[in-house]
Amino acid sequence: MYLDPAVPGGLTARMVTGTGLAALTEQERNVLALVAQGLSNREIGARLHISERTVRSHMTGVLAKLGLTSRTQAALYAVREGLTGQF
Repeated sequence: MYLDPAVPGGLTARMVTGTGLAALTEQERNVLALVAQGLSNREIGARLHISERTVRSHMTGVLAKLGLTSRTQAALYAVREGLTGQF
């Protein structure tokens, strides 16, 4: 049996960085919780004292880390994980 050398590295990286909510930074979790509450990027930025551009950057990270493709998917994920009551 042959195992591609990239496989163990990828598995190790996933174990170190975590998956799901554990893979997110605190600020990414905060942004995700506010997205789930229906806030716009402008409102999220004002609430967290960050720019709209930073909010978009955090959302890009959230989507990539959770393997999601839309803000709606992210909001549903947050609701399912119980993040909506965080703020």
